[in-house]
Amino acid sequence: MENIFTTLNRWKKGKAEYKRYKKRMNALPSNYQTMMKEIEHYLWTFESGADDGMGMIKILTDVVKRFESNAQEGKDVLDAVGQDISGFCDDLLKDVKTETWEEQRKKQLNQTIYKRLRRA
Repeated sequence: MENIFTTLNRWKKGKAEYKRYKKRMNALPSNYQTMMKEIEHYLWTFESGADDGMGMIKILTDVVKRFESNAQEGKDVLDAVGQDISGFCDDLLKDVKTETWEEQRKKQLNQTIYKRLRRA
């Protein structure tokens, strides 16, 4: 088990990384910012918190990097994500290295049902 100082240090680093991500996101052109904010909102609904959100921040940072590149090339924001934005987001969720909320909930459902059936 981690000691409190290790945990606090990890949180501090995570917060700094999140602030860097937000700064980069806010420097994007407005149409890219709008897309990024919606993608971020969508993705965070699936984060379980198992890794303090660091897996999700890594993915969001990668998307910002992609958006920065496309914006510099003068491409439309939809060129970066395609026409199926939710599909783009779902593909990003496949890259999450920790358990998502959805996976956590499915596991919990299975455990609850098996536990209750054994009691019956």
